Amino acid sequence: PFRPPPTPSSALTPGCHKMHVDNSGPQPVFPTPAASAAVTSKDLSPMVHTPDLTEFSTAGLPQVSQRRLRLLEASSEIEQTPGQLAFSTRIWAQLSLPYKDPGEQVRHWTRRNGNTTVTLSPGPAGYPYGVVARSLLTWMSTQAVRTRSRHLDPGPSLRSFMSSLGTYAPSGANQRRVMDQLHRLSTTSILIETPRDQGTAQTINGQSFLVSSRYQLTYQKPGHKTGHNHAVIELSEDYFREILHSPVPVLTSALGALGGSPMRQDLYVWLCYRMATLNRATTVSWAQLEAQFGAEYRQRRQFKAAFLKNLEQVKVIYPKARVAVLDKGLRLHPSPTHVPQPPHPAV
Repeated sequence: PFRPPPTPSSALTPGCHKMHVDNSGPQPVFPTPAASAAVTSKDLSPMVHTPDLTEFSTAGLPQVSQRRLRLLEASSEIEQTPGQLAFSTRIWAQLSLPYKDPGEQVRHWTRRNGNTTVTLSPGPAGYPYGVVARSLLTWMSTQAVRTRSRHLDPGPSLRSFMSSLGTYAPSGANQRRVMDQLHRLSTTSILIETPRDQGTAQTINGQSFLVSSRYQLTYQKPGHKTGHNHAVIELSEDYFREILHSPVPVLTSALGALGGSPMRQDLYVWLCYRMATLNRATTVSWAQLEAQFGAEYRQRRQFKAAFLKNLEQVKVIYPKARVAVLDKGLRLHPSPTHVPQPPHPAV
């Protein structure tokens, strides 16, 4: 019959586990200098090698463009010191001037915002356009709000204002450019219409006016360095009332940082206006945005690419504007205004 082998004398009783006891003494947590010296380079594994930080390379990281870096610096400065307060108007926050000269062959310039359209009809000087015309309109609105007067004297105040925007330099060519845009603005008529469907009838509300009712512009001809440029502008009563009724606060420091692009400045003024009046989230379709801002583009994809590029730069200057880009348009959420609003008095 099968018999189990005899149990060794060193066997443990059932239920116990054998334990190994090391009596060699305590070992240091960190190796001693002698132990460290015994370690050679052959013993080091590449997996535990500590990289030399001096060998760090930024080749794989995205580079910040000089333009974006300047915008980031400007945004930081504006956060600390907002700078000079200026005013635009509701008209130019909702509807834009041409980005470049449409030319004599274009009889009327029309832009649309929802149901509202603005139509510009040029005078003998042609259409106002570009950054300079926008800067002049902002200066006119700012002076009207500050002085509560229709009579404007574009003297030192205009030179200082345009210089703060980076759109004025003490050269004859730039001075003539400013006077030329003043002439264009003073002679262009503006028609604003809003149709309303009332079921069995349709109502069209319209307003037609000029920026100025009287003007006097004196500037030196090319090649003549003697004398001084001078201008006197009297705003039309209708345009003056429109300015005082709905001024849009903006910062000259922001307009200056966004200079060089009429679309960037238009987007900034538009966001300042919308965030001051927005009570709930709303979506503006690409068709609506194109009708307001996309006059220079023949295809929507071209407009959309330019719009998003400019919007990204505006967002650097106005980072608190809560804007989301959707496939169907732009989602605007109520946001803090870029120009802090004064607190309402306690009731």
